[in-house]
Amino acid sequence: MSSATFSQVRSQVSKLEKQTEGLLAQYSGFQNLSNTTANDEEKELDSSISQVLDKREEVIQTLNRICDMESGISSSKLQQLQRHKEVLAEHRRSYSKIKSIISEERNRNNLLFSVRSDIDAHKQRSVNFSNGNAGINSNDYILDERVRADNANSFAERLLQQAYSTRDELYSQRAYLTGASQRISNTVQRIPGINVLLSKINTRRKRDTLILASLIATCILLLFLTF
Repeated sequence: MSSATFSQVRSQVSKLEKQTEGLLAQYSGFQNLSNTTANDEEKELDSSISQVLDKREEVIQTLNRICDMESGISSSKLQQLQRHKEVLAEHRRSYSKIKSIISEERNRNNLLFSVRSDIDAHKQRSVNFSNGNAGINSNDYILDERVRADNANSFAERLLQQAYSTRDELYSQRAYLTGASQRISNTVQRIPGINVLLSKINTRRKRDTLILASLIATCILLLFLTF
């Protein structure tokens, strides 16, 4: 890999990007399933996506080293490298989002299943109590309540973990948007005359807004005087 050229390594990155897109499309199909546990196919797909993303990270690092070692690297190659990094970040966010949705949906299904089980257990306890098994039923009820309390605590902990994960994801997106804004600002500053062009566009926009407002005010005034 170290003796490979920029074009060869970039071609490998592009292939991995297409492979990731296909895997993410398959993985998103598990968002609408009502299963309460992950099956073998989902686990294998999850592992494949994680491995491909890690592989892309390694290949992009190799591409970055090639750029560092190449003297007089062109700006187009640096832009391509930056774009591959951005696409990798986007795919990681998509992967985390899909995984979070699947987890939330599965927790919801498990909660519904637990509620149904509690209702069925309550009905069964009522039947046992009416048949004279009150003593045994009371002990079972205490044990069941303890299990339900543990399940509720575990569910609350999972929700908190997902909330923290979502918060970290929002922080990451904010940092990414801030970096994009800074890159745009730097690009605007490097291009000669761009600030003058933007200033003229803003001036024309204000002028058009003023003309339109004056026209509307004149029409309203004429209608008022007419009637």
